[in-house]
Amino acid sequence: MERTFTGSAPMFRLWIATYRDWRPSHWSQVPPRAVALEPVEDAVYSHDEAALFVEGFNQSVLADERMLWAVAVPVTVCYMGDAQAGMPIEGHAFARQADCATGA
Repeated sequence: MERTFTGSAPMFRLWIATYRDWRPSHWSQVPPRAVALEPVEDAVYSHDEAALFVEGFNQSVLADERMLWAVAVPVTVCYMGDAQAGMPIEGHAFARQADCATGA
């Protein structure tokens, strides 16, 4: 199956990271060496969404002693197996709620 990539707008994954031997003085700074601890959510964010989160989180931890920092990592989103116009497709059958409750 051909790989289809989303448009050219940059997308980001947001990570909470830790760092050493560095002291930020502004929320927009990026640590020279950061280690990813956990993703913010299992999602991708637009440039504006990522900037808003990074600003809010990093402003709140700027004077924190825990050495935590939000880092936006640029990613490329790929929809493997997605349909293209004119292709024959087979859909996924979702169980109805009533069927799930009765085990039918």
